[in-house]
Amino acid sequence: MSFRFSLPIDVRFRDLDAVGHVNNAVYLTYLEQARVAYWMKVTGLSEIRAIDIILARVEIDYRSPVTFGETIDVAVRCAAMRRSSCTFELRITERKTGRLVAESKNVIVQYDYAAGRSRPIPEAFRRLIREHDPEVVEEGGGAV
Repeated sequence: MSFRFSLPIDVRFRDLDAVGHVNNAVYLTYLEQARVAYWMKVTGLSEIRAIDIILARVEIDYRSPVTFGETIDVAVRCAAMRRSSCTFELRITERKTGRLVAESKNVIVQYDYAAGRSRPIPEAFRRLIREHDPEVVEEGGGAV
């Protein structure tokens, strides 16, 4: 599967831990930035309040440290869709060298905040995701 979306992020001083590497918890923010940017681009949403997805699961495999002054690219693709969830695969690389920094899987769930529960992914969004990531696998079953 290919990645057709990527978000560049400059590493900030505040992202670092005591030994000068990006703190592991900061990677969640990087993944979120890229995931939200992907979702807005692919679905055409322009208002942050219109985003009605929640994060259900995150896996991160750290491959190499990142330091201040580096720029990373966070690539995102939708690998699978179920009734109300999507599995995203994300890859973080250092921009200049292409060094693999981390790999991640995220599961997001389409969510009805008023009802307090998951809801099916709208067909219009499913179509847009399939157009953007034609290799996405449609899986049966529940939310996650």
